[in-house]
Amino acid sequence: QLLEELKNVTVNDDDEEIKFDSNGDMSTSYNVLLWKEIDGHMEITTMGEYDAEKGNFVFEDEEKKREFLNLKKVQSTCSQHCRPGQMKKVTESPHTCCYECVYCPENHYSNQTDMDYCYRCNNKTYWAPINSTTCYRKTIYFLTWTDWFAVFLLLLSAFGIVLVLSISVIFTKNLNTPVVKASGGLTVCYIILFSHFLIFLSTIFFIDEPTEFKCKTRQALFGISFALCISCILIKSLKILLAFSFDPKLQNFLKCMYKPIPTVVTCTGIQVIICAFWLIFRTPFVEQNFSIPRSIILECNEGSIVAFGIMLSYIAALAFICFIFAFKGRKLPENYNEAKFITFGMLIYFIAWIVFIPVYATTFGKYLPAVEIIVVLISNYGILCCTFLPKCYIIIYKQETNTKSAFLKMVYTYSTKSAGSVAVSQISLDSKSSSSRATASDSCKPEKNSVNGSCHFQVPGQILIKGKVLPKNTARTMARKRLSSI
Repeated sequence: QLLEELKNVTVNDDDEEIKFDSNGDMSTSYNVLLWKEIDGHMEITTMGEYDAEKGNFVFEDEEKKREFLNLKKVQSTCSQHCRPGQMKKVTESPHTCCYECVYCPENHYSNQTDMDYCYRCNNKTYWAPINSTTCYRKTIYFLTWTDWFAVFLLLLSAFGIVLVLSISVIFTKNLNTPVVKASGGLTVCYIILFSHFLIFLSTIFFIDEPTEFKCKTRQALFGISFALCISCILIKSLKILLAFSFDPKLQNFLKCMYKPIPTVVTCTGIQVIICAFWLIFRTPFVEQNFSIPRSIILECNEGSIVAFGIMLSYIAALAFICFIFAFKGRKLPENYNEAKFITFGMLIYFIAWIVFIPVYATTFGKYLPAVEIIVVLISNYGILCCTFLPKCYIIIYKQETNTKSAFLKMVYTYSTKSAGSVAVSQISLDSKSSSSRATASDSCKPEKNSVNGSCHFQVPGQILIKGKVLPKNTARTMARKRLSSI
């Protein structure tokens, strides 16, 4: 009804009648303006009128009509069309129909002309450069088999496996020699070598595309294998101290501690329980890392950093205990004593993992697994080489010392010296308690058969305890006791 009424309405605007046609549109004319830029300034000239009802132009004079008709290639819009990869942005011009074309920002795109806005890419898996007409899939990165660094680490692991197998062959061929027996026997050596083999093998689970199985297996395999290795070495350290210790209190303590099978099973079993709880309650999983633009880093999320830290801390605790026992026995007979080398191996382990912690915390990207592989290889090589290579050297190049007679002579010599030192210590205590100013060194005379004072060491094999000379057979008996302990 309103539209019908408007058709009959006439509006006067500055003596100009404005009417509405049958469609409800205003029947009026439009001014034709010519915009000309002269010396940097815009000059606007009225050329005439356009009668919308009649559809023709009405000019003020012939000159303006000629000028208007001579215009060529007149641009009827104030803006260019925006191409794909661009969007329209309204300018500060008073004409709202005018705009400028701007490039789509990064991670945005437009695929049509004159778009009012750009579409946003899915930042999780896609990206786009500036002025893009489409989105591109992000590149997925991980430590591949063909990466030069991965190949280098794999070669080191393969060499370690070959070294383990070679040591196994050497020890098997020399099963009945004193060196192999002093190392705990073939069974203990096989268990330690097998754990080293598993540690080297665990490095392959750090390379190539991460999967749920790899993420769960690599840390558990490494942790349990290392705990088994350190547990066996701990038993060896205890055995060395027990065999060559003359301190009664220490011997009683070591005898209580020296339970090979229960100790190994318990120490390794605790690590198995730790890893089992870790895998059940906060298991590692595959994670996409978007911290690097235009890339997706596939990596294993450990699930629980606390569980990861507990596993490593438990291994460190076992290694520290092993280090203490080995350090206690570092001055024992060198030819068959592993304590010194076990001490070096544990030191290498501690240094490697102390350096690993800050490096691991500050490293990201596809080479993060390589950092862990490096520290695993360093610590594993350190313990393996310090434990077995000195023995292999004696077996191959010092065969004259790897005989039963040489072994008995070493034990006899060490036992005699150790028993003598115990006697001197006892004599010194007795001398002080009797308020005598004579010392053990003053009581020892260079004459062969005289006993003057508290002690007398002249005949090889004789031991004097509390003023009495023990015959040579007694020293040999003590040596045999050392031998039977070993």
